[in-house]
Amino acid sequence: MPLIEKEDKREQESLRIRLQPAVAEQLKSYCQFVDSSEQHVVNAALQRLFAADKEFRDFLETPPAVTPTEIIPTNSSAGKRTKAKRQTDDESSLASSTENNFSAA
Repeated sequence: MPLIEKEDKREQESLRIRLQPAVAEQLKSYCQFVDSSEQHVVNAALQRLFAADKEFRDFLETPPAVTPTEIIPTNSSAGKRTKAKRQTDDESSLASSTENNFSAA
């Protein structure tokens, strides 16, 4: 019995990847073996990998670390902005301008 069952059609997100030639050939052969698409086999294999990797599950449950630019001191006087606050605002402006430059055609 194959480790990956026959494809169950669901909405999917497109992702472009490159594989080593030997891995790509094995993927094609496995797809024939289980009578499923490459997308299905890769999706199922990754699901099995993620479920089996305890360190990865622990990583996902760990909250992200706070970076210094995210910390805004509360003891600043009125009218003055702290360096950390200015950095955050500058980064937000940069992100906004970057989003505008990459609009979908």
